[in-house]
Amino acid sequence: MKTSLNIILLTALVAGLSACDHHVSMETTVHDNGSLDKTIVLETSDTTKNFLGIGVDNGWNRSTRLMEDSAKEKSDKDRKWNVTYQKTFASAEAVNAEMATPSDTLFRVESKFDKKFRWFYTYIYYEDTYRTINRMDFPPDDFIAPEDYSFIERLPAEGKIISKADSLYLSELHKKIFDIYGSRAIYESNYALNIKLIEENGLEKNWLDTLQKHKENVFAYLVKKQDVEDDFMFTLMDSLGIPLSFEKIRKHYDTLYRLEDAKASFINHASEGKYTHVINMPWTVVRTNADSVSGNRVQWNPPSIKFLLTDYTMYAEGRKLNWWAFVMSGVILIFTGYLFWRKR
Repeated sequence: MKTSLNIILLTALVAGLSACDHHVSMETTVHDNGSLDKTIVLETSDTTKNFLGIGVDNGWNRSTRLMEDSAKEKSDKDRKWNVTYQKTFASAEAVNAEMATPSDTLFRVESKFDKKFRWFYTYIYYEDTYRTINRMDFPPDDFIAPEDYSFIERLPAEGKIISKADSLYLSELHKKIFDIYGSRAIYESNYALNIKLIEENGLEKNWLDTLQKHKENVFAYLVKKQDVEDDFMFTLMDSLGIPLSFEKIRKHYDTLYRLEDAKASFINHASEGKYTHVINMPWTVVRTNADSVSGNRVQWNPPSIKFLLTDYTMYAEGRKLNWWAFVMSGVILIFTGYLFWRKR
């Protein structure tokens, strides 16, 4: 089967610039004892799996509802469902044990709960962090400048109007991420598989030098070529005369390749999502970085580029007035005044 590196990159670019394919809604109700009620709604065409790794097997309640726009579709594969997951956790640590476990192919959300007593007020701080969805081992820092990260940080919520200048900048930034950095990251991933096979099979180091000698020329060729075989990087070693038992290691290579391909598939799927995140605080909200606030309910609608390359933290802080502290302070002041008057 043939595939085109340029087509893969163009698909990723179009996904980043076009309308999102699926919606992800996450809502957390925070209780003052540290327990958390989680509700996650996924818009999906496949109800048997999700990119968060959650399900009834690990204690989530699940319900499905056919989306109205999909009811007319005759084929099941063309229908979309709203799948709702609900679960109560005793603590943020319990949430993290399930939703923040390191994985290259799962969406990871890390939660933090903190409660502090400050005499007149008690404060609760809560945050959810979307871990970066870029799981490629090749760092983007040589391609993405500090001003690019600053631009991403100041982008408004999904759906908000931005200036034409910012729109053009965003378009170019998508090209830089998906076309320039993305192509290099995919290539480095496949190149690393070749190195791994050479090292695992105990070949002399000079064969690594042979591979390195042709590295940049091969990359230039792949970028220009319209179509190449899926196993091009594997057969490359044979064409360079690297003495490997290709028939024997083919199955192992295919396994390694599928793992790397799963990373890229996850990144594409997660970056195509449209996200809504809600936190319901138990007390009056006094500090947050939310896009909107309604009473004790705070909401974010971050574009996926916010957490494509870096972590993205959403937080809210609430406080409760300690009436007993005011009463005690008043009693202390009155008693102190009485003692002072009596001494006089």
